[in-house]
Amino acid sequence: MRFSRDRRSFGRATVALAGFVAFAGFCVGPLSAQKVEVAFDDFENLDNATDMVPFDLDYSSPYFLDGTDWSKAFPAGFTLDNSGNTYDNSTMPPEFDGWSMMDVGSWIGHAGEQAGRQRCFFGGDNRNTCLVADPDEADDGGNADLGSPESPAYNSYITRAYDVTGVDLSTLMLSFDYDFVTEDTQTGVVEVSFDGGAWETILEIDSTIDSGVFSTNKSEVPEENDQGTFVAGIDFTAPASAASMEVRFGCIRSSNDWWFAVDNIELMNAGGQIAFDDFEGPTPEMPLADQPFSDANDGPDEPFDPSDGTDYTNNIPNWEIINDGPADMPTKRMYRTSLDGAFQGFTVMDSISWTDQQDGQQREDFFGAFRSMILCADGDAHQDNMVIEEEETLPAIPVDGEGNPTEKQFNSFVQRTYNMSGYDNTTVEITLDWDTRLYAAQRGLIQVSFDDGANWTTLVDVDSARLGLVGEEGSETPADPAYEALLNPYLFNDNNSNGFVDEDGEDTVTGIEDSYAFGGFGSDLPASKSNRMTLRIGCINTGNDWWFAVDNIEVLAATQSYVMGDITGDGVCSLADFNGFVTAAFGGPDPQGIFDFNADGMTNLADFNGFVAEAFASPLP
Repeated sequence: MRFSRDRRSFGRATVALAGFVAFAGFCVGPLSAQKVEVAFDDFENLDNATDMVPFDLDYSSPYFLDGTDWSKAFPAGFTLDNSGNTYDNSTMPPEFDGWSMMDVGSWIGHAGEQAGRQRCFFGGDNRNTCLVADPDEADDGGNADLGSPESPAYNSYITRAYDVTGVDLSTLMLSFDYDFVTEDTQTGVVEVSFDGGAWETILEIDSTIDSGVFSTNKSEVPEENDQGTFVAGIDFTAPASAASMEVRFGCIRSSNDWWFAVDNIELMNAGGQIAFDDFEGPTPEMPLADQPFSDANDGPDEPFDPSDGTDYTNNIPNWEIINDGPADMPTKRMYRTSLDGAFQGFTVMDSISWTDQQDGQQREDFFGAFRSMILCADGDAHQDNMVIEEEETLPAIPVDGEGNPTEKQFNSFVQRTYNMSGYDNTTVEITLDWDTRLYAAQRGLIQVSFDDGANWTTLVDVDSARLGLVGEEGSETPADPAYEALLNPYLFNDNNSNGFVDEDGEDTVTGIEDSYAFGGFGSDLPASKSNRMTLRIGCINTGNDWWFAVDNIEVLAATQSYVMGDITGDGVCSLADFNGFVTAAFGGPDPQGIFDFNADGMTNLADFNGFVAEAFASPLP
């Protein structure tokens, strides 16, 4: 998602753009109106359930939505009856249109705890699915008008049918957990019927009479909580000859009220259990509640639901993730495995999912309330959920002669190679947004190569290890003053309020619409004239540190009428062009500079390596 500097209002200093200003690898140049867009990557096309997948772990704190949030595919024997609803459900998200099976963590992540939704884990360990009727969420956000306390429109029932043929009904018992919060006119009822006969009420909570919370999980001391248990002959009548039984749960006479939740429904007699429904799937990975919340169903505090099951992907069109060390830095690789694939090196991340799942920690400052797909490497989240060392399958971290580690556990790169055929590399401009939080040794890199990685030009280098402080407490100064001054214009969150960019304060450093312009031989940021350009982003030397995020990558360049090295005019540089190169290199004509790979205005043997690299390079799309 593109953001203007004004819209984002970061308030940091703007780096001077008059001509080239070179700072130890940071080079900023002027924009050119003659250039055209070669490519733009904001990764928004990945914001869908086909490309993005849910986080692999249920973090539960904070509660988040994982894409397995609700379902109306009830187990056998259950029937939903919404015929009593008198509201218009054309704009109603189906998950709140009457009863649904609800992932409680997802439900809380969407709607908040409010009056105690967390009770509906019913003693579980922050993962539970239960039956929920929630007229409060059904009415919120303009989903539907459920009427008023004087004229409520929400009346939903769900019924469980049992075959009790030949069952001893004299000792029949029905037990279940429930949670009901009173408000206005809402009523919760539980009724039983045998052989299709009249309904007999065994539980009724009427908000016009009752007040407060009615729950089988009300106490924080588990031993003090008991299921609601109803016994034949005491709480209801069970005809001895009955062959069928129905239990009906109703959330009725409701407007914008609260909820009625039910779980762990057990039917038994003296002979043992007859039936049990807890609405869990065969495994946590295969839950019965398997649908993401609707896009239109906004949460109460943000424009989108956090972590809606379209959370991250490591399948990024046109981009390559390198977690096993690039050729020029083979030891900069991943040495430990995260239990969540979202944090195993670089991925494309839903910024709101990421922020919500990791509980902020200043991740939200870069993108604010806007949902955006971003390139992200998060060493902090990686460290928090690594496989145990005894089960690690990646290579061990190398050590020196004394057994001390010589590398950090997290080193990841992601890169894209652009087809620059027909573009002049000496006019390339790269504009992008980036954000990192400093800590310990983490280093964020953005680099460019015009020769398939034989040589790299560094555009951004944010190295926490060079941003420590020295001196007495209260009067510390940067350990590397020149490097700190270079990065100071990018300071966004000065967490220790000392005016310096420093890792001691775990400051955040941010570049918005950061622009880098290349030129020819002898310029401050020289480009060789090849038919390709590789942009590489790295997050290296990282342990339990923070993150490096990049977005909105735009490449501009002026066009040219020829392909570098292609004297034959067949659209590619190959060995068929070798004789033409030799002729030009030894003084023959090359008026367009087709063989001037060094971009120095001359074609000679110094361009030989450039020609060979192009002639033997793999073709680009």
